[in-house]
Amino acid sequence: MLHTVDMAQLAVGDVFDDRYRIDHPIARGGMSTVYRCVDLRLGRAVAAKVLDEKYLSDPVFRQRFRREARAMAQLTHPNLVNVYDFGSDGDHLFLVMELITGGTLRELIAERGPMPPHAAAAVMRSVLTGLSVAHAAGLVHRDIKPDNVLISADHRVKLADFGLVRAVNAATATNAQIVGTVAYLSPEQVDGSDITTASDVYSAGIVLFELLTGTTPFAGDTALAHAYQRLDEVVPAPSSRIAGVPPLIDALVATATAQEPADRFADAGEFLAALDDVAAELALPAFTVPVPTNSAANRAAAVPTDITDLMGPATGFIDPAPIDDTAVLGTETRMDTPRVLPAEPPLAEVAGPAPVPDVIPSSLPSSLPPEPEPDTPAPVSNRSRVGLIVWLTVVVIITIAVAVGAWWFGSGRYGEIPQVLGMDRVQAVSTVEQAGFAAATRIVYSDDVPADAIAGTEPNGGERLVRGDEVTVLVSQGRPTIPAAAGMDILEFQQVASERTLTISTGEPVYSSDVDEGRIARTEPAEGEAVPIGSTVTVHMSRGPEPVQVPDVVGLSLADAEAKLSALDLTVAQVEREYRSGAKADEVLGVTPSVGVTVNRGGEVTLQVSSALAVPDVSGMDLDAATAALEQAGFSVDRTRRNNSEVRSSPSTVIGTSPTAGTMVRPDDTSIDLVLPGRVTVPDVTGSTVREARAALANAGFEVNASERDDARVVTRQRPAAGDDARVESTVRLTLR
Repeated sequence: MLHTVDMAQLAVGDVFDDRYRIDHPIARGGMSTVYRCVDLRLGRAVAAKVLDEKYLSDPVFRQRFRREARAMAQLTHPNLVNVYDFGSDGDHLFLVMELITGGTLRELIAERGPMPPHAAAAVMRSVLTGLSVAHAAGLVHRDIKPDNVLISADHRVKLADFGLVRAVNAATATNAQIVGTVAYLSPEQVDGSDITTASDVYSAGIVLFELLTGTTPFAGDTALAHAYQRLDEVVPAPSSRIAGVPPLIDALVATATAQEPADRFADAGEFLAALDDVAAELALPAFTVPVPTNSAANRAAAVPTDITDLMGPATGFIDPAPIDDTAVLGTETRMDTPRVLPAEPPLAEVAGPAPVPDVIPSSLPSSLPPEPEPDTPAPVSNRSRVGLIVWLTVVVIITIAVAVGAWWFGSGRYGEIPQVLGMDRVQAVSTVEQAGFAAATRIVYSDDVPADAIAGTEPNGGERLVRGDEVTVLVSQGRPTIPAAAGMDILEFQQVASERTLTISTGEPVYSSDVDEGRIARTEPAEGEAVPIGSTVTVHMSRGPEPVQVPDVVGLSLADAEAKLSALDLTVAQVEREYRSGAKADEVLGVTPSVGVTVNRGGEVTLQVSSALAVPDVSGMDLDAATAALEQAGFSVDRTRRNNSEVRSSPSTVIGTSPTAGTMVRPDDTSIDLVLPGRVTVPDVTGSTVREARAALANAGFEVNASERDDARVVTRQRPAAGDDARVESTVRLTLR
């Protein structure tokens, strides 16, 4: 029979959660032991991290562990170790993950030592890409270190162990302990400050330092002394430990490991963008991360066991051969040094049911004593016959029950997942339910299946699964399309792109008059274009508006110059007035910056403008109106004079100015003389009363020879006659009746 699990003492062949069979131990750390396991339900190899039983008694830890594990299980990315399952069984919590058969970054550093900048950048690019996905989802790792960076057999770098350290923090917070790996702790993890995504950035910066130099920056006689060093000292430049590190790499490490979180990159996305910029600036070549050759995972994968077959004989359960328990798990080591477990010796393959021997074994006696002759049976009574029938009936019922039970607990409880490719959603769900499974649906991207068609199931069609378990029907939404990106922050776009299975790379920045500098201007492929799953989208960040040259506006009026500058998004910040002989009023005399100088759009310029004032033309206006117009233009009326050679209908009509209209004058010499007519056309007042005639003639600038006692008398004749012109203020003689 299969071993039932005693989680306090796990051994090869044990099954926990009725699903995962332990195949071989891989490594042990201070928190957990990692086993290579077989998923009996899906028939695949997985890695199971079984946490130490000391965490079970803390309900805060258990709750946080489940929450963090659930959050990580929802994240899928090529640079993250996939979490398949989690739960508890007996005395332990467990986490079931993707099995990585390559090794850890710690093992690679041990094999190869310090890495050149281009190799270190290649490793960190994958680490930061995976970490940025988690940061965008609101998760903080809290234990970034080479031991948690795995390298798969296909050279892919993956980040593992999200959520575990955060859960441990909750479980140990009351013990005044520093949780995490001392060499990679951020200052805030040591002094108890708030832990944010910038804390992971610090730890990642230490990992980059170690990749470049082969060592971590701090040391101490005790773990506590080692931890507290980072509160007082800054991380040294990698170039101070090893030759060949460019200053830009030193600066990258310095920013990532700044003591104050506000001085670091805010999260892994910012760190990744800076790393890409530095790599582009230094023209670092591409690099394929090698797989460790002497890793615990490789050694464990090479060990054959007697339980690698997923199913035993159809006639019953597997009864494995005795397991050599002499390879006992050692005591736990420090949290920051995972202990590699010794490989177990090869074991015999599982044997099937033993065949029935054809001959009697020689160890038995060659002859047996003769059996005694049976007595003659007594006649069977009716009572004994009834009892026999009852007994036989019970035996048959028990036999049937045993057979049915064996069928149910053997193959009967399992059903085969139907193939639903080509069906519509309703038909596929119905088919799954009719096969005895609970059906759920999930929208997925597919390169081959058109939108709204069924892309398959999870688990796959044809696999066997316990009836009643959930089967997810995968509904295709076709290939992913490039999401809208213009104006977005790169981290915001990265999260949207990752939800569509897309990754991003940074292209050359471009000028854009519509998008602010530092935000996405455009993408390649363009927005809305359908691309294969997992495609890379090249993001071009905005450099802001394209620079322009200051145009030639000298000689233009101020209004025309402002319009010309505004068309280039340039603003007149200041107007400097100066008088220059011969220059017109408001004529532009110069510009700063000078004509032809390149400036940013949206910039400001200063104009030198003529301060000369042009005497306005007020001819034909009434004296009061002309005076008001001159004052509004910045002039003052000094005096008025009459020109006796000019005749007008009104004595107050302005016929000219001195200086004349259009003359340019200095702004400090604005006195104007107004010229009025010296002679006026005499109005016709005959037939009017003296009172009426006096008023009309006075309005025309004349006096009369009649007194007020004659006001009621009528004018019969006047001299000068009506229509003649006479000097202003002269007397018109009236003849009265």
